[in-house]
Amino acid sequence: MNRNLRARGNRGFTIVELIVVVTVIGFLAALAVGAYNKVVNDAKTTKSLALVNTLSTAKSLFVADPVTTEANIQAFNAASGNVETQFALIAKYIRVNGAIPTDSANLLALSGFPAAGVAFTLGQVDDTNAAPPVTDSPPAVTGYP
Repeated sequence: MNRNLRARGNRGFTIVELIVVVTVIGFLAALAVGAYNKVVNDAKTTKSLALVNTLSTAKSLFVADPVTTEANIQAFNAASGNVETQFALIAKYIRVNGAIPTDSANLLALSGFPAAGVAFTLGQVDDTNAAPPVTDSPPAVTGYP
């Protein structure tokens, strides 16, 4: 019977051929997953840097604004470690996708960050030579690779 199948050309794949094909497909899939993960991590890094730049610009605008008083700058620096108090002082200088965030959680949501596990600090500002402002400690985003 085996001879009849071969004669008609209905010969199937051998187990070795199937193993080779599955191995090659698995190898290509592993390469694709690695490349995808790199792209995802690069996108997360870019998003974090964009948020840092937004916060840094807001701090610079806060210091350079003629309406900002020395008392405002002292209040900002005194609130170091209290993000919500600092955020309230610079909120009017922040736009994310055309919207003004109401608080730091809203800022993260508008920026596309997950609801939990992400935090940022604003540091302090130095108002010496108010234009351009010098930042002693840049903003930082943590918890989001």
